[in-house]
Amino acid sequence: MIDSVLEIKPIASKATAEPQALYTTGEVAARTGLSQQTIIRCFDSGRIGGFRVPGSTSRRITHEALVTFMRSHGIPMVGESDAGYRILLIDDEQETISAITKALEAMDRIGLEVATSAWEAGLLAASANPDLVIISARMPDLNLEQVCRSLKGRNELQSMQLVALARRYRREEKEKLRQLGVDSFLRPPLQPDEILGLIPAKLRH
Repeated sequence: MIDSVLEIKPIASKATAEPQALYTTGEVAARTGLSQQTIIRCFDSGRIGGFRVPGSTSRRITHEALVTFMRSHGIPMVGESDAGYRILLIDDEQETISAITKALEAMDRIGLEVATSAWEAGLLAASANPDLVIISARMPDLNLEQVCRSLKGRNELQSMQLVALARRYRREEKEKLRQLGVDSFLRPPLQPDEILGLIPAKLRH
């Protein structure tokens, strides 16, 4: 199921998307210079317009709503080249979600999107154009091999880093996933230094 979702036509690449039709909260944070948590609070309080992705907790903000918000608060638009770093976490374990969210909460230019189902993962991968995907190897409705093939098969995601999560890996399983494009493997529970080690050094400060 996720394979077919991932094959939908993606939005324009980061270099050419101007203006985008929709933004994640992380993208809005990067464009406004505000933290992602501030953008989330503004969205939840109705100060910035948008909608929630059906069947998920993810938020989307329209270009018109973004422009209105920035004009009303006198915020200059940050250029596309400063759009920060986008992370997509595909996992349904609350412990892992909380660990990654906490590790990144002080990093204003890091955008985090969380998918807790195969359907949501496909939707977010197509719309967010992530720089880093952290994916559970044990989600019950997820075909990890299909996901890896779909992600690595998209030209705009060729530089994307792909990390698999599982408490145990069989040797042949790791070899197969490496062939499919998985760059590294981590075992939950994740420690803050493991999470931060996945992010380019220039963005950690």
